[in-house]
Amino acid sequence: MRLRHICEVCGKEEVLTPDQGYEQGWDYPPKMGQFKIVSPRTCGSCGIDGTLWWAISVEGKEPADLNEKQLQTLNRILQEPESISVTFDIEQLS
Repeated sequence: MRLRHICEVCGKEEVLTPDQGYEQGWDYPPKMGQFKIVSPRTCGSCGIDGTLWWAISVEGKEPADLNEKQLQTLNRILQEPESISVTFDIEQLS
């Protein structure tokens, strides 16, 4: 399984297997956390203080207080793994 890993802090995106993501330091399900549960989604270089999880858990933000980027992240997390699944068609593999 290959998944889009999207750092919610710096915006970096990579297509990796869960094992590759874990080895590269990504905080991403299924190795770190669970699908559909709000937790940090970060690359190996970014901290958690800029994440949706931080905004909700530490800063105490309510859904009405979230900005557009945070709402998009929430929507993506709630629709995982479908929202980050990578599919290839036969022509892309040739």
